[in-house]
Amino acid sequence: MKKLLIAMAILLLLAPGVSAEAGPKNEPEDLSAASAILIETGSLRVLYEHNANEQRPMASTTKIMTALVASELSRTEDVISVQADCIKIEGTSLYLEENEQLTMLDMLYGLLLRSGNDAAAAIAKYVAGDIDHFVSLMNQRAWQLGMYNTHFENPHGLDNGNHYSTAYDMALLGAEFLKVPLLRQICVADEYISRELTGGRVRLFKNNNKLLLRDPRACGIKIGWTEQAGRCLVAAARVGEMELVAVVLDAPDLYTDVSKLFDYGFGNVKLEELVPQGQVMELVPVSQGRVKKIPVAAAAPVRYPVFAGETVSFTVQVQAPDKLQAPVKAGEPAGTALVQVDGGWTAEVELRTVSPVEEKKGIAARLLDLVRGW
Repeated sequence: MKKLLIAMAILLLLAPGVSAEAGPKNEPEDLSAASAILIETGSLRVLYEHNANEQRPMASTTKIMTALVASELSRTEDVISVQADCIKIEGTSLYLEENEQLTMLDMLYGLLLRSGNDAAAAIAKYVAGDIDHFVSLMNQRAWQLGMYNTHFENPHGLDNGNHYSTAYDMALLGAEFLKVPLLRQICVADEYISRELTGGRVRLFKNNNKLLLRDPRACGIKIGWTEQAGRCLVAAARVGEMELVAVVLDAPDLYTDVSKLFDYGFGNVKLEELVPQGQVMELVPVSQGRVKKIPVAAAAPVRYPVFAGETVSFTVQVQAPDKLQAPVKAGEPAGTALVQVDGGWTAEVELRTVSPVEEKKGIAARLLDLVRGW
């Protein structure tokens, strides 16, 4: 693979009458939250923060990680048989009974909509064999995501002195959660009806995230409350192509806080297209082709959130093959491009061939084709 460094590109984003030094306007005021943060999900860029790295209990927003680990290590059709140590757990509950059987899909809906602590325990025991092992998996996944100020002690979020996170870490978790289509689908459902598989008991789970009713931009994720944690919310919202995640911990007025954060983000930030989809990034030599070189282009756009009046610099590093062998079809993978913003955030985009290239045959091959034609 060869590497070609494209010269530094400077992107000046100036609103009318705004200098390059101008900053964001109308920062959120009078937030009730002890800790808060707002990020853009594609880049994970922090757009606003307040005590975002302060360790705090996070109550039932813990179940975001429980659902993520379960979705990665099980199938929706798996049948969970409820064990005796998974019932009668304090706090919110599905009121599961010993030996009842529900699918993993039903349990996930009960976990995320009703916030069942018994569902969290049953899921953990099914996936990992015992709850302690599942909690270890939660902590491993947190470390993989860069949640370095987080420690889980249980799968449900009940108060424990060694169970904590930060607004920043929970925002990283929220962004990862949204990458799973099933979880995204569950957390926006108004309600769900589950049916127990042996006795046929029916349960109705209603979504207790009221932000979905209050803010039309909202698209999930999970609320939580305990006496020590206070009211907590990890929330997502989308306008056009831009999706944001807001986190508030110990927030008496959590829904108003989160809507203020979304107002601030959508009002001051836009997604700038650094590399458009289809932009030609390199000309790659073609061996034995009817043309000597073929253009390869970005298969998807690369976008980055910017504030009005902000100056953003980025570099593009193309990693393409030394050559391609004819025949070449249009749309074939042909390397990658790495886009790095201000020496920090990096995105990788696949490169694909723009057009086909036929093989250039020698005299002998052309004669053989001619004979075959006769």
